[in-house]
Amino acid sequence: MILERIVFENFRQFKGRQELVLSDVRERNITIVHAENGFGKTTILKGLLWVLYGRDGLMGTDGLADDFEKPDRLLNEGVAAQASDPNKVAASIELTFKHEGDRHILRRSLSLAQQRLDPKKTELTLEVMRDGQTFRQDNPQQRVQSIIPDGIRKLLFFNGERINYLAMERSSAEVSAAIRQMLGLQLLETTIADLHHGNVKGKLRADLRAQPTTEEKRALLDQREAAETMLADHKESIQQTRKNLVALNEQVAVIDAKLSANQRAHELQAKRNRLNKELEEIQARKDETSKKLAKLIAEDGYMLFTSDLVKRGQEIIGRLRAEGKIPARVLNTFLADLLHSEACICKRCLAPGTPEREAVEALMTIAGDADFNNAVGALDHAIGVLEEGARKTEEQIRDLNVERLELAREISEREEQLEEIHQQISGKNDDEAKDLEAKRTRLLLDRDSQNAELGRLEGKIEVCQEKINRLGDQIRQMEEKDASADLAQRRVSAVEDCAAVLQRILEAETEDLRPLLNEEISKHFRKIMDRDFWPELADDFTLRVRKRVAGAIVNSQDAEIDAALSTGQRTVTSLVFIASLVALANRRAEIPTIVRGLSGSAYPIAIDSPFGSLSMFRKDVARYIPELAPQVLLLVSPTQYDGDVDEALESVGRVGKRYFLTFTGPTIPDRANPELVVGGQKIQQYFPSSEEEFTQICEL
Repeated sequence: MILERIVFENFRQFKGRQELVLSDVRERNITIVHAENGFGKTTILKGLLWVLYGRDGLMGTDGLADDFEKPDRLLNEGVAAQASDPNKVAASIELTFKHEGDRHILRRSLSLAQQRLDPKKTELTLEVMRDGQTFRQDNPQQRVQSIIPDGIRKLLFFNGERINYLAMERSSAEVSAAIRQMLGLQLLETTIADLHHGNVKGKLRADLRAQPTTEEKRALLDQREAAETMLADHKESIQQTRKNLVALNEQVAVIDAKLSANQRAHELQAKRNRLNKELEEIQARKDETSKKLAKLIAEDGYMLFTSDLVKRGQEIIGRLRAEGKIPARVLNTFLADLLHSEACICKRCLAPGTPEREAVEALMTIAGDADFNNAVGALDHAIGVLEEGARKTEEQIRDLNVERLELAREISEREEQLEEIHQQISGKNDDEAKDLEAKRTRLLLDRDSQNAELGRLEGKIEVCQEKINRLGDQIRQMEEKDASADLAQRRVSAVEDCAAVLQRILEAETEDLRPLLNEEISKHFRKIMDRDFWPELADDFTLRVRKRVAGAIVNSQDAEIDAALSTGQRTVTSLVFIASLVALANRRAEIPTIVRGLSGSAYPIAIDSPFGSLSMFRKDVARYIPELAPQVLLLVSPTQYDGDVDEALESVGRVGKRYFLTFTGPTIPDRANPELVVGGQKIQQYFPSSEEEFTQICEL
């Protein structure tokens, strides 16, 4: 998908027709829109989301407007105020884009009358131009979803200051879903969902219940249905709990910022921030040590119980050696050769029936072959390996336990210091600080409660799933005497088996793609971040950054832990993940996996405030921006763009088009500058007017 043009008409502050033609040249794939905060940069991003997904595109994961106030008032206020007929004025956006060789024109509009009635219901049309002809697309929203599924929109069109959440553990499920959707696996997901839908499995189960059957089986069917309802309720609850945790963490962050700004508490809060970072890092090291200990015990723990076996083996071998039975004093192949030649090495005759031959034949009973002696040697070696392995395993377990205890002690020390800070802030003669600290304590208690609830719900989901599986097995094993009931049961079983097989294929396919994505992430990451850090996509699809701990040695190797990332580092990691996923999706056809014949997909990226939370990484990220995707739209303010970012983007020479926004109105937004400077050129971007208020898009 390559964006060609976005046309705004009476959409929010864009009065009349305003258009943005994006650069589609591969060597100059960046389009930049310069504007002060408050002039309409976010409206451009939200307009792109609105034309693609309707009102849902304006909403965040919590169902509330995301960085976009009053999402139900989209028509320009001046136009709405002057309208004589609400049916004849409308807000609209037209998006022209190319996809798989065809040009698409997508248009969404909302009249003033419909905005007043129900702003969720918009008029959407999609025309496709192919081979010189124009076709009107039926079900345009479905077509949009097939090109850019709703589940990946937040990875392609986003606020750069908010994207860092991807590099957090809570986002692993979203990361996993994004991988499946962007890499062409939604077909499997859709098929699985269709099989589980009420029109398929639901209907077949209803048919099964309608068949003549035993009371016992009917009771099992009722139990399974109740368990599945409960499972759905638990899954819904767990989603809400995760949203609650996100909200609580954001509230704690706000309070921490206020305490940092408080004159009497800022030093203590700064110390607390440092201790929390240290605590996070130490806890990560402790978790890593515990994982290593668990792995060591699982793989080599048996060696700790081999001491009696080794001792007994050594006793047996010692006795056999003392008796001269091992190693064999003479090889049976040597004796066989003597008997065959009927002559001893001492020149005596070994003819059949002679006493000399009988003496040599008697030696055959105590002789051994080469394999026997090799086996004796292997036995010696195996006993030595067990003995040394047991010693080494015991030593490693002891060292890891010592390290874990030391880390636990450090954690305890930090927690005591944090508690002391809490006491000091709570005891300060400052009502604001005390109130903030009390609220912070309540939020932390609520967060712990939500985490506990999360654990309980996960346990309940596991129990429900086990119960559903058990009931399903019992239902299948029951014999049906009635032919129609038996057929209905076989149909249900076939659908359930098919869905289970497809689910395993989906999981295997996702797992096969993970190392490829890991490799892609590492390649992009090295272009920005320090070599002491490296990224990994963990087994649970958590995006994490690893680092070596200076001076910490475990098993003769530098200790490795998950790095405690700053907001800027998390933002860089998230951007790298998105770029890697887009790059992999673009070359999807080259990847040999279970699902074959998938074509690659090119995706554009649009970012509002791309450099807002990057701090020291701005320059490196700016150089890297052209590699994010085949096409990139940047919406930047002067404070974020001027300086290092400007120089870096100019040095790569990949900017294809530039625009700026002008604002006309009675007052300029707070801290905005009436003039914009781009490439040394001063541009007027604010025009005072007491009669109207609107924004215009102007090309540089």
